Amino acid sequence: MIIMLKRTLYIVLTVILLIFSGVGLQSYLDGVLEPPYDQDTMRLNYERIGSGPDKIVLLHGLTGSLNYWKKGLGEVPDSQSLLLIDLLGFGDSPKPNDAYTLEQHLGAIEKVLRIEGFDSGGSFVMGHSMGAILAIGLVARHPDWFDGLAAIGLPNYADADEIRNGFAKQSLWDRVSVDSRFEFVCFFHPLYLTEWFRPKNLPQDIFEDARKHTWVSYYNSLDEILVKTDLWRLGLAVGEKRTLLIHGENDMSAPIENVAALLPAFSNARFERLAGAGHQVYLAEPERIWGLIEEFRGNGIATSLVSADSP
Repeated sequence: MIIMLKRTLYIVLTVILLIFSGVGLQSYLDGVLEPPYDQDTMRLNYERIGSGPDKIVLLHGLTGSLNYWKKGLGEVPDSQSLLLIDLLGFGDSPKPNDAYTLEQHLGAIEKVLRIEGFDSGGSFVMGHSMGAILAIGLVARHPDWFDGLAAIGLPNYADADEIRNGFAKQSLWDRVSVDSRFEFVCFFHPLYLTEWFRPKNLPQDIFEDARKHTWVSYYNSLDEILVKTDLWRLGLAVGEKRTLLIHGENDMSAPIENVAALLPAFSNARFERLAGAGHQVYLAEPERIWGLIEEFRGNGIATSLVSADSP
């Protein structure tokens, strides 16, 4: 009996090892076998909603997709145009084997903006988390394209250790995804990006979209955008452009005190501290977020964009 149990255990462990090895190898190859980034031939996936003159660009965060912004979104009025973009390496956009620098991310977004005519002035850009950093970067590079921006849950970290320490208080999935060994751990995201690991504050469809990345696109974007970007310099470069910073006071992923420390870099900023809100404040309260943007822009956009059944 004991010998049979040992054999059974050996077989089970062997099968598990083979599964992990196969998944890990496939994920590794999915990242490294992609071609390098080519701005001329690679174009981001995006969706334009509406064709009105009032143009808004929406940029999701790390592991997100353009579907993030559809939570609570109602009918878009004729006067509005929304441009929802899958960032480079995420969603249904290309996932090249490259560095994912700020220059590459912004260049890929700029290509879409030019195609859709969002580069002629008067546009507004809003982003969440990593997308908030990219929104600031866009306005800093092209102040003539935009009237202003909104940054939701802006992450401002001193280094990778601060990111890891912040996420240590979050879900198991969040902790694993920012581990210092992520270049190895991310090989197995087809296994741990399952329903058992889904944070309670993430809708199922948005969580499933989080699988649409490679270990290269995630890890390099984390390092290049969240860790290495000089947000103070970008804030200064934004100049007098109107900036709305929206942040949950209970945001454990991107501590609010780090954002408050950035305020002096923005010469024309409004800081909205939301009591009781966390990092996914947009998913939890889309109506509240659009309401703040409506008030900030002063043109009634938000009320029209929120669906009647949003929370």
